[in-house]
Amino acid sequence: MSTLGEKMTHKHFAIFGSLILIAFILGCTGGGETVANETKLEVTEGVGIVGSLKIDSLNPGLDGYISLTVRSNLGGEPANNVTVSLDNVSPFQIFECGGYQFPNTLRNCTGQFDLDNGISFRSHKTSRLAPGEEIDVFWRIEAPDNNTISNIALKHPIYYDVEYTYRTGFHQNIIFMSQQEQFRRKQAEEDYQISGESGMGAGELRISSTTQQPMIFFFNEPSGTSEKANFSFPLQFSVENKGTGMPLSDVVVLFEYPISQITGQAPILPEATAHTYGWYTWETWDGILVVNGVKRQCNDGNTSINCKTWITKTFGDDFDSIGGTNKNDKGRLLVKVVAREDFIDSFNLFVPLQLTATELNNLKNTNAPLKIYTFRLFTMYTYFIEGKDYINVYPIKIKG
Repeated sequence: MSTLGEKMTHKHFAIFGSLILIAFILGCTGGGETVANETKLEVTEGVGIVGSLKIDSLNPGLDGYISLTVRSNLGGEPANNVTVSLDNVSPFQIFECGGYQFPNTLRNCTGQFDLDNGISFRSHKTSRLAPGEEIDVFWRIEAPDNNTISNIALKHPIYYDVEYTYRTGFHQNIIFMSQQEQFRRKQAEEDYQISGESGMGAGELRISSTTQQPMIFFFNEPSGTSEKANFSFPLQFSVENKGTGMPLSDVVVLFEYPISQITGQAPILPEATAHTYGWYTWETWDGILVVNGVKRQCNDGNTSINCKTWITKTFGDDFDSIGGTNKNDKGRLLVKVVAREDFIDSFNLFVPLQLTATELNNLKNTNAPLKIYTFRLFTMYTYFIEGKDYINVYPIKIKG
């Protein structure tokens, strides 16, 4: 027979165990709220797939859903014309527009997103994803019946892909140092090998500066003249595909000169020199490329389009703040287009610039030992990422 003390001890243990269980449950659920594992996009992703395909368990001849979550990187720019597609869908059919449809049939009704009408049922398309915006894309599908799969379990590979137009922004501060300041620092044993900072947002095509800094400029006039000459210097950059997919289009690069509050414009690139290195001056360019004497338009990944039209459409209102003080002033903007077939994993940019004599005189008159100019570059491209999963269909077994 148990004593009263033993009964009380057992009771205390039971209560204590229950409290531990309750605390464990609340601790795991955050006080009743389910905490999902958040998929964080990498800086090398402008748009990313959150997780993988979510597929219902399917039985022959019955419906289920496939869905995919797509997110635009909060640390990047807006994504345009985002198309999410399934491939290798057959022998499954898609239920939309009031009936079962073959995957490649063109949609003739309103779909889930604003650009769905007129594209195939296996695809969904939206005009824009803002940074940080997330969409769930889904398809209602019908599994093949038992006769089609010969009453045997089917493991069917299905592919999914996301195509979108994206842009990136990059800035690089370039330090200019007078020869006198370099000499002074050497004599004082101070650091004279200094470089300006750089930075960019999220995106697959990563820009980095390979320019040697600081740029050493001279205050002395050329021999036999009292006037200063322009000071020539090169800028060099590298553009590398660090994403998990590939560009489908030409890659557009926009290069913006900095502006001087004194002279109105600091470094310049003469138009004749610009053409030598494949740069176009925005204000005098008609948006048509000339390659080996042959004219062509830009390839946006799907069709040919006037390059300036594609650029202004993709950047939208944001284009007003690039290359000048307003939307009608683009005197500080250069454009270069790298053809898709010329781009594998990376390419280099070379920009031979000049500091004008006026700007050099300003630096001399203000006795500036250092001057920092900020250069901005932007890339624009249509990108493609893909993945693979499996749909399993299990025959219904009826026990005899």
